[in-house]
Amino acid sequence: MAEQIHLIGEVESVFFENPQNLYKVLRVKVLESDSDLISEDYVTCTGQFAALHLDTAYEFFGQVTVHPRYGEQFAVSRYQQVAPTSEAGLVEFLSSARFTGIGKTLAQRIVDQLGLEAIDLILQDPNCLKSVKGLTPDKRQVLAETLRQHQGTERIFLQLTEWGFGSKLADKIYQTFKDQTLATIENNPYALVAKVEGVGFNKADALAEQLGIEADAVTRLVAGLYTAVSEVCLRAGDTYVQRPRLLALATKILERSRSYLIEEERLAEALDLAILEGTLYSLDQGIMLPSLYHAEMGIVRRISDFFQYEEVETFSKTEIEDKLDQVARETGIDYDETQRQAMILAMQSPLSVITGGPGTGKTTLIRGILTLHRLLHGYHEGDVTNPYQTGPVLLAAPTGRAAKRMQEMTDIPASTIHRLIGFNRETTVEGFDPTPLEGQLLVVDEMSMVDTWLMNWLWMAIGYRIQVILVGDKHQLPSVGPGKVFSDLIESGVIPTISLTKIYRQAQDSSIIQLAHQIRQGRLPQNLMERQPDRSFIPCKTQQVAQVVEQVVGHALTRGFDANTLQVLAPMYKGPAGITALNQLLQGLFNPPSRKKPQLEYFDQIFRLGDKVLQLVNNAEEGVYNGDIGKIVGVFSAQASSSGSEEVVVAFDDDKELTYRRSDFDQLTLAYCCSVHKSQGSEYPLVILPLVDAYYRMLRQDLLYTAVTRAQASLVLVGDPDAYVQAVSQNRDPRRTNLKDLLEIKLAGLTQGEKVEQELASGESQVLGLDAEKAEVSTIDQASPQASPATSISVAVQSRDLAPKQQESFRLTQDLIDQIDPMIGMEGISPYDFESQPC
Repeated sequence: MAEQIHLIGEVESVFFENPQNLYKVLRVKVLESDSDLISEDYVTCTGQFAALHLDTAYEFFGQVTVHPRYGEQFAVSRYQQVAPTSEAGLVEFLSSARFTGIGKTLAQRIVDQLGLEAIDLILQDPNCLKSVKGLTPDKRQVLAETLRQHQGTERIFLQLTEWGFGSKLADKIYQTFKDQTLATIENNPYALVAKVEGVGFNKADALAEQLGIEADAVTRLVAGLYTAVSEVCLRAGDTYVQRPRLLALATKILERSRSYLIEEERLAEALDLAILEGTLYSLDQGIMLPSLYHAEMGIVRRISDFFQYEEVETFSKTEIEDKLDQVARETGIDYDETQRQAMILAMQSPLSVITGGPGTGKTTLIRGILTLHRLLHGYHEGDVTNPYQTGPVLLAAPTGRAAKRMQEMTDIPASTIHRLIGFNRETTVEGFDPTPLEGQLLVVDEMSMVDTWLMNWLWMAIGYRIQVILVGDKHQLPSVGPGKVFSDLIESGVIPTISLTKIYRQAQDSSIIQLAHQIRQGRLPQNLMERQPDRSFIPCKTQQVAQVVEQVVGHALTRGFDANTLQVLAPMYKGPAGITALNQLLQGLFNPPSRKKPQLEYFDQIFRLGDKVLQLVNNAEEGVYNGDIGKIVGVFSAQASSSGSEEVVVAFDDDKELTYRRSDFDQLTLAYCCSVHKSQGSEYPLVILPLVDAYYRMLRQDLLYTAVTRAQASLVLVGDPDAYVQAVSQNRDPRRTNLKDLLEIKLAGLTQGEKVEQELASGESQVLGLDAEKAEVSTIDQASPQASPATSISVAVQSRDLAPKQQESFRLTQDLIDQIDPMIGMEGISPYDFESQPC
C-alpha cells in the first residue's frame, strides 16, 4: 500500500457534492505538505467529507492518484480542522467574523477562563461558558452552535474513527444521530444495534465495555434481548420469539460476548422494561421487533379497511359472464368452466389471491383477467401498454427479473414493488412514506417472495379504489425476510382465493412440470434417473460434481447456450460442490481471462470485465436489491478511478449502471452459479442442479421444488440420488407468525372463507388435464401414501359470492369442546344488553 501523504490547506471551493454519501470534490489551497508529490499551489481533493467551511484550514491525509480524465488528484482518507495551537491564535479564532457578537475582549476572557482546551470544553458542555463574565445567554448559545457547525462534525467523525468504525459505517452512524452522535453513543452505545445496520451486538458491547458500562447494566441486557429477537427473525424467518426461548438465547449472546453469568430474574425484568419502553413488543404468541409488530398489524388493518369500505368498482356475475366469450375471442383461448369461474371471482372481489404450481395456467388466467378487466371498464389496450404513462393497470413483482418476465408475459409495463411505491435511494426504512398508487387494478406476481415489511409498505401505498390480485405459488420457498405472508393470506381462509390444481395438456408433455408436482406430493418418479426429452440425471459423488458440471456446461456452450440462458443452482456456498467453487469453475468457461479484459482480485474472488454478477444485499439508496443480476461493464484500478479506489461498474437489467468501490465489493458475487433462494422470480431455458449429501442441512422439499421449477425447457440433475430422496421427504419447520390469526380475528364477518369444490368429469372438459394434487404416478419407494387416479378437474375457490355457506350440525363432545367458539351466536351482543331493565 502506498505511503500516506500529509498536507495542510484551505478549502477554496467545492466542485461537486453528493449529499447521499458525503462524497465531495474540493479545490484546496496548499499551505504546507510533507511530500514532493504535492508541488502545486492548489490541489483537487476527493473523498467523503462532512460539513466543510471555505477559507478554513484543514489537515488532510491520503494519496496522490491520477484520473484518466481529470488528471492528478489527492484522494483523502481522513481529515480534521486545524485547531489554534496558541493563546493568541485561539483568541483570534474566537473573535473572528464567524462568531457574531464575540469581540477580542470576550474572546480573551473565554481563553483566560477555559484555557487552550476551550473549544473541546465548549463542544462537550456549553454550560461551561456561564462562568465567563459579560457573555450573555444569547451569545453563549450562538458561540456553542457556531462551534458545533464548524468543528462538531469533524470531531464526531474523528471520534468514530478512534472507536474503530470505518468511513462508510461512520457515515451511517452520523446520518442516523446527526449532532447527537457522540452524546447518544456515550450514553448508550447499544443504540447502535437497533438503529444502524452493520453494527452488531459484539461491536457495540466491546465499545460499551471500553466506556465503562457494566456487564449487568440494564441497557446491555435489553440490547442482548433485542439482538436475540432480531437474529431469530432474520435467520429463521419468524416474526416473533416465545418468551422462554428468547431468555435462553439472550443469555447465550450476553455470556458469549463477556465472561459474566447472567441472572435469569434480572434478564426477565429487563425484558419487561424493554416491552414497557417500546424497545420490544409483546403479543399473545411471543416477543416481537417493533417494526415487525407494526408491519403485521398494518397489513391486517389495511386489508380489513379494504373490504369494509367497499370502494372498489365490482361487477355482477351476469355483467362478467356477458364479457367472457369476448375475452375468449380476443385471447384465442377456450377457457374451461373452472377458469371462467376464477375470472368471475377475481372481478367480484376487491382483493383476491391466485395460487398454483407450474403448468396450472396462472399465466393464461392472468391474461384473461387483464382482458376481462379492460372490457368491463371500457378502456383501450393502448392505455395499459404505453410505458411512458401510468395506466389503469399496475403490474409488479419483488425482483427486477420477475417484473421483466411479467412484462414479457402480458405486454404491459411492470416494475419492482420497491420502485412502484417509491422506495429508492432518497428514502429510508424508518418513517418511509410510500408513493400513493394510481390506477384501477394492481397485479402482484411471485408473492411467495414478499416478506412482512415489504407487504406492509405495499399496502400503505394501495388506495381503497384499486382492485388487487396477488399471484404466486404457495409451495415455493418462503421469503428471505421474516414472515410467510402469501401462505398466511391463503391459510387464514378469509381472503377470496383461487387455487389452481389442473395441469393442462401442453404442461403434461413436460416431465419437468410433472416432476415438480410429484415432489410436492413427497415422492419421486421411478424414471428419475432415466433420460427424458427435457430432463436427465447424472449420478456422481461430491468430489465429482465440479467435473460433471464442467462437462455439461461445455456441451451446452457448443449448442448455443450462454450465461444468460444457462443457470447452475446449488443450496450452499461452501465445499467442492458449493456455489463459490462452482462459480470459479464456471467463470473460466463463460468468461475466460484475456489481456483485453481487465480484472480485480477481491479475497478469493476475481471480478472480470464481462462477468455475470449478483447483488447480495438490499441497497435501497442505489435502487438495487438482493438477487438482482447484472453484468460488469467497467473495471478500474485505483490509479484510474476518480475516487482513488478500485472500482467496477455493473449494468443491471433495467439499464441502471452502478459503480462499486472496493469497499462495496462485498455486495457482489459471481452469478454463474447461485443459491436456489436467489433464483426465485427467474426462469432459465436450461438449469443444472447438483445435490449431494454434503448439503443435508439444506435438503428440503420446498427447496427442491423451487429449483426444479426454475427450468423452462431443460433440466439436468447432478449428484447423489439419496440426496434427492432426502430432500423430497423433508419439510422445513413452519415459520412462526401472527398474521394468519390476526387476519382471522379482524376479518371475521367481512369475508366468507368457505371452500367450494367444483368438480367436472374429465370427458366433459374442453381442455383435458390431470389434477396436480391427485395424479397417480409411479414412484421411488417413499413413506408417502400412493395417490389415487385423477378422476376430475378441480379448482378450489374461497369466495363470498359463489356459493352459500353450508350449514353443519354439531353434537357437543369432549373432542369438540376446545374447537367450538363458546361465544357462538353472541355476535354484536355486549354485557350491557343483560342489565336489568326498569319495570
